[in-house]
Amino acid sequence: TWICQYKGSSGINAEYGDEELTRWETVYTEEYHKLMRRKLGLLTVEPEDSSLFANLFDAMYETHSDFTKTFQLLQEADFLDSYDEYIVCRSMASNCLSLEEVKKTLKPKFSKADCTALLQVVQKFNLQQDGGAGFNPLAMYGIEVGTVLRDHQIHTNLQKFSDMTQESRNQQCIDSWKTWICQYKGSSGINAEYGDRAELGDYSITRRLLEVSENPFELSFCTDQWMAERDVGDKGAAVVT
Repeated sequence: TWICQYKGSSGINAEYGDEELTRWETVYTEEYHKLMRRKLGLLTVEPEDSSLFANLFDAMYETHSDFTKTFQLLQEADFLDSYDEYIVCRSMASNCLSLEEVKKTLKPKFSKADCTALLQVVQKFNLQQDGGAGFNPLAMYGIEVGTVLRDHQIHTNLQKFSDMTQESRNQQCIDSWKTWICQYKGSSGINAEYGDRAELGDYSITRRLLEVSENPFELSFCTDQWMAERDVGDKGAAVVT
């Protein structure tokens, strides 16, 4: 959504053509995938990578899981020697916000009645978040379409959580992580090498699969340089940060 808005900006299009923007988007996606594969210990580039990464963030969003803690728990989980799906999923679910904590994060700007009325205006005039052409009555009152849509989703979630118990919330979190964990374990990237070696009793490759980097939240996309620095650090030299 943001990329589309960014590409449509008159400010950026004044200097760059469509070809340059397309190239930038391609490079960004490739480097992002490199970083995510490194975080998740995926050894090969696979067609399902995009789906795996997107579903991971969907699971974190749905369960209100902490980003940093999620990767820490994945690093600590045993996915081979004594893998227990229930234990892993319970561990991941322990990172989720409780039902009451979730409710406290849901703070709409408009009441449910006002939001319903505003949503009808959005639908009647077919208003879009990016503005677009046409008459926008909400703009006369300084109300953004995105705020109305966000509040509508918040009220929907509040209704959903009001009918939920903490026990059902816990089960929802477990089910959400179970779905992603199953996709992760079935990924061709993680299964690319350990099969033959495991049969021979060598699990060193699988130990490397889920290794989270010493600096897992490095914002730089210079992955090759960073890995070289990490290897130097492993040998006792100072790591450049």
